[in-house]
Amino acid sequence: MDLDGKNSTNISNNECIDWVYSAYNDKLYIISDRDTCTRCYFLYETDTKGTYWNKISKTLIQDSWVSVRAEGTELIIKPAGTAYEIFQIIDLQGNILSTVDPKMDYFNDPCFSPDGSSIIFRGYNGDISRSNEAELYSFNLTSQEKKKITNYPPNTSTFGNFQYYAGPPRWSPKYGKITYSSSSNNHSRIKAIDTIKIKPKSLTGHNIKSIWHDISPDGRYLTFDGQLDFKADSASSDIFIIDFDLRSATKLTIGNGYKQGPVFVHEK
Repeated sequence: MDLDGKNSTNISNNECIDWVYSAYNDKLYIISDRDTCTRCYFLYETDTKGTYWNKISKTLIQDSWVSVRAEGTELIIKPAGTAYEIFQIIDLQGNILSTVDPKMDYFNDPCFSPDGSSIIFRGYNGDISRSNEAELYSFNLTSQEKKKITNYPPNTSTFGNFQYYAGPPRWSPKYGKITYSSSSNNHSRIKAIDTIKIKPKSLTGHNIKSIWHDISPDGRYLTFDGQLDFKADSASSDIFIIDFDLRSATKLTIGNGYKQGPVFVHEK
């Protein structure tokens, strides 16, 4: 859809699961089970019209956000069925260029830094059934240095489904800020942080339960899915957009049902 919520278009035209987890210009990178069994995912590329579907990954991948670097020629994914847990950096033909091993019990949802030299990811050591307690870590791809960059407040707790200590991160190419969702005490907000000051700032208010999101390449807009009714397991969510220049927030979608995981794209 357009930034004002108009001209929404169905690009899937399929009853499969399609999750858009990254974009570069007008190219979308989607994990989908369209050619396999239910929730057996491969990585695909398509455009904003869904005019083609190229399968990129050569093996199954996990349900994990992916990220793009090197002017859209390389992606980082979380493969499924490997002998041990790793991230893989692949090219657009699915060839493995390198692997990344953070050496943790659970890690997922990697995101490249704007210059491609580091990643941010969600990680957790302990019982992986408690992966909602994962926090954000930075990992330098050259030095292999790993650093924890979020600290969930003590004596608080998450609530309901899809609530996180630190949700899937994004990294603004303009301002260098890392953004993520964090849920506590019946609130869920999008927060921003950097790897130097390590002091989070809330970007969304307490009146909207906000989870998955994206930052526009120019840093002007934040889009996210949110709920206004504060029910932990609400059967409805909408897409919102915040214009930081105008300091305004707008709900873009209407009607019941889930509208989730918005990603900015550039249509040629």
